[in-house]
Amino acid sequence: MARILIVEDEKNAREALGEVFSVQHEVRLAEDVSEARRVLDRESVDLVLTDVVLPGEEDGLDLLGRVTRNHPGVPVIVMTAYGSVEKAVRAMRDGAHDFLEKPLDLARLRNLVASALRARAQAPASAAFREQLARDGVPPGFIGDSPSVREVFRRVGKAASTNATILIFGESGTGKELVAETVHRASPRAEGPFVKVNCAALPEGLLESELFGHVKGSFTGAVKDRAGRFEAASGGTLFLDEVGEIPVHTQVKLLRVLQNREIERVGESASRPVDARLVAATNADLEARVRKGTFREDFYFRLKVVTVRMPPLRERRGDIPALARHFRRMYADRYDRAVHDIEEDALAVLVEYDWPGNVRELENVIEAAVVLADGDTVTVDVLPVEVGGRQRVEDLPDVAEIRIPAGTSLPEAERTIILDTLQRTDGNKTAAARILGIGLRTLYRKLEQYESEKDEAPAPRGRQG
Repeated sequence: MARILIVEDEKNAREALGEVFSVQHEVRLAEDVSEARRVLDRESVDLVLTDVVLPGEEDGLDLLGRVTRNHPGVPVIVMTAYGSVEKAVRAMRDGAHDFLEKPLDLARLRNLVASALRARAQAPASAAFREQLARDGVPPGFIGDSPSVREVFRRVGKAASTNATILIFGESGTGKELVAETVHRASPRAEGPFVKVNCAALPEGLLESELFGHVKGSFTGAVKDRAGRFEAASGGTLFLDEVGEIPVHTQVKLLRVLQNREIERVGESASRPVDARLVAATNADLEARVRKGTFREDFYFRLKVVTVRMPPLRERRGDIPALARHFRRMYADRYDRAVHDIEEDALAVLVEYDWPGNVRELENVIEAAVVLADGDTVTVDVLPVEVGGRQRVEDLPDVAEIRIPAGTSLPEAERTIILDTLQRTDGNKTAAARILGIGLRTLYRKLEQYESEKDEAPAPRGRQG
């Protein structure tokens, strides 16, 4: 039997809740935070169910803070008045397992309590992973050590032990799915299933069936009852990738799932309880879509209880050499190629490139370089030209002689050479950088400098008179 502490100032509601849960559990009742603290001081509890609005100097959110600090691992379910979503979201950010709006739906409350107690029972299985994550700053096997990445996983480590919905922002190829998997592994649901849905890959007509399931005969091709991904993820985590591509009418149904923890299969009127933690990811600007009316504001608000942003590779250039070497080892083993190193010049080129496709693009480039390498080392010559690889001399455009008048200052001579070379390569910056023998980033920096100097130059004076 679990021991549940119920904190509710309204006597009838407090006693009614006590009767509901005393059938299966030990129950302790308190009418305010002071009384709840006395209970917590004298005996251990397995779950706290508290109202937000309580008499006295401290409220339910203050109690939540005390429990998370002094009794780690004890889940807290927060009850809020109808429409107090802001306080509920704050509670989830502060570590609440979940929240429930009043008037209470007892069936849903029972499900939440059962879910929280299961999570507490499973917590030791994920505690070691969370400790390792806190110690190392990144999950086991992750390549990279930049401050921005460490901040991502610091937030993940704090939020994982709750049931809070997490929204991951990031460009394509940055590793959002890896972040979602880390949330799952660090959560008390780690022993449950991790179910992935790419919302952009499913036709609009099939998405609801995939998410919620369907009953036989509900549409053409529905030859038997089928459970959806929410039911498949019961006891675990459901990861919705590319959540920005979900149609508005499906967003309405997902909002209802987040509010009530229930789904209706397509073609079925009865509701089914679900116990899946939701993690979502997007590379879209959801706030802009909310302003355009293509993404519901209330759904967005429910998704972004906890947000993390996976930085693009260009913001963590220090991680590029380690990632490149990792992919070199991986593909050398996969293709049985004796490619043992990456030359320093090639690494410098890789670090200078901006990687619009992020880690996924880097992996593809290194895979090709391993395949194309002539010897045991990846060189600049086998890197793609668009990345900054060296073109062969015969592939470079012909550049006519550039004349510099005597007496020209060194900066002005450099400017003339760079701009003339760029003009004669028809604006191909990669080719110009190769001819000039400078890095692509250096060329961009020079061009930005020239543009700035042009903007700052005084306007020509008109004729006086």
